[in-house]
Amino acid sequence: MALHGTSKAYICKRLEQEGETALLAAVRDGRITALTAAVELGWVQRPSLMGGSVNRAKKRQHQLQAIAGELSPGAKMELWLGPNPSGSYFSSREELVQAWETHQDEIMARWGRGGRRPAGFYEFVWDGPRPPYDQERSTLWRAGVLSVDEKVALEREWKVEFEKAHRPDFFHHTGREVLHGDAAVQAHLRWADVPRELVKRWTAALQRRGRVRHRAPAPSEEAAAK
Repeated sequence: MALHGTSKAYICKRLEQEGETALLAAVRDGRITALTAAVELGWVQRPSLMGGSVNRAKKRQHQLQAIAGELSPGAKMELWLGPNPSGSYFSSREELVQAWETHQDEIMARWGRGGRRPAGFYEFVWDGPRPPYDQERSTLWRAGVLSVDEKVALEREWKVEFEKAHRPDFFHHTGREVLHGDAAVQAHLRWADVPRELVKRWTAALQRRGRVRHRAPAPSEEAAAK
């Protein structure tokens, strides 16, 4: 059946008649236009306009997927990495909040692992500024927000890096210079983001066994002493 009108009133009436309640509510709430609803259902084709905004088209698609209970790849990426410099996929703060509340389990399952968290976590769950990337894992470990499996895996990884730093003739390449001794140990532990609490514990254990060639300060001690 061909559409016999493109006015908002006509499209709304047809949406109601054909049981498209979600799209009808979105049109009446102003989340999408009546034309967008008609195009989505294949009733009409959207006019081709010169100089149309690609970002606007993406936002339209996201809005339609949100109405259908889905989340577009671009919107998921924003909840993972944060908004694109060209603008957010979400048309309002309320829409962003709703997307996170509805899809946070999926976002966290995909990107909230390995001691790292997605942008949505830092926006809606974390109390305080987002930690720098190179300190994220130790910060989350210290805050006690990691899962048991994450914590075990990270501590195992950090222990490997700690022991590597205490091997005979260990050195650390910064990209500009080669470090040896205490400087190499400290630089390597900072690079690996090993928490200072674990560094102190493991260093004490090595000292008791007489295996420490030199003292290995916590990665933050050098900065604190300045």
